[in-house]
Amino acid sequence: MTKLKIATSAVVALVVSLVGAGPASAHVTASAADAAVGGYAVVTLRVPTESETAGTVGLQVSLPTDSPLASVRAETTPGWTTTLTRTALAKPVDNGHGKSIDQAVSTVNFTASPGVSIAPGEFAEFRLLVGPLLRGGALVLPTKQRYSDGTEVSWIDRSTDGTKTDHPAPQITVAPSGGEHGHDSRAALGAQPSTPLTWPAYALVLAALGASGAALVTARRNAK
Repeated sequence: MTKLKIATSAVVALVVSLVGAGPASAHVTASAADAAVGGYAVVTLRVPTESETAGTVGLQVSLPTDSPLASVRAETTPGWTTTLTRTALAKPVDNGHGKSIDQAVSTVNFTASPGVSIAPGEFAEFRLLVGPLLRGGALVLPTKQRYSDGTEVSWIDRSTDGTKTDHPAPQITVAPSGGEHGHDSRAALGAQPSTPLTWPAYALVLAALGASGAALVTARRNAK
């Protein structure tokens, strides 16, 4: 095999592996760019359908009750209904506005309307406006994903030593108080754009093509 053919084969293999890596490792994840203690945050839950034969029709998100969120609001998602379930707290907590609360939202259920689902190979995003955030560090949101064939996937695993788990629980990081984070989250709920799922893969592909292009040129010169 000539050097040119070897270089070409390497480029094709690299691009295919980079593009294919995205969907294969898709999990339910959570993100919040401006979460800080004492503030509000818009939490985005990204939900891909990993099944090849069934669509996602339900999502149940568990919220902490040891550091409860006094305010939880779900963004309207066309084709889906949202149900908030409240739980009595072991002891009242301050709601961030000088009043105490003895109940807080413990679960949020997103349910698809008849005929609606997140089809295989697709994803959807669900957003929650939550706060005030009482504790810094990791805010873990154990989530159950329900499929149209009746199966359920529990994204509840937590790693204590940094190792990867099969079904990691979605989580965000809450920064310490004192910064500018969290104050504009309520206004941002209707203005935050969605980030395409495949953007990291596209960026890697472009970088790979740039680097491999030079290799092809060199291979052609050496082949002459």
